[in-house]
Amino acid sequence: MSATRPVGELREAASALIIEKLKTVSVAQAARDLCVSKQAVYGFKSGSFCPSLAVIQRACKAWNLEFTVNGLRVSEQSFKSQATIEQPLPAAGTQLKLFDLWGQLQDQRMTVVRATRVDGAVEMTLRISIPA
Repeated sequence: MSATRPVGELREAASALIIEKLKTVSVAQAARDLCVSKQAVYGFKSGSFCPSLAVIQRACKAWNLEFTVNGLRVSEQSFKSQATIEQPLPAAGTQLKLFDLWGQLQDQRMTVVRATRVDGAVEMTLRISIPA
């Protein structure tokens, strides 16, 4: 199975929920809630494309969405890492040390399968090798 297949299934399920939400929310309001353009919302509605993980996260937060994909429960909490939950955000103006973080990821036997720029952020699919 492709490493990106579960992500695709997650995006398709979230897209269906966004389309369902459009029955009670205007396209303009949905665009504001999801921090995307109205054209992006129309794209979700028409099935032209699926929302990114960042958009799914914003939908879960803005609309309190919860759903199941392949037996896994997805909600706003699904997108929060343990570090995010336990530690406060750095002070404004603090430069995050991305290259230090990258080195730590490589030390943990993680490889980037795919990285794309989405909505002003980078969406990555990682492959993690854990010795048996």
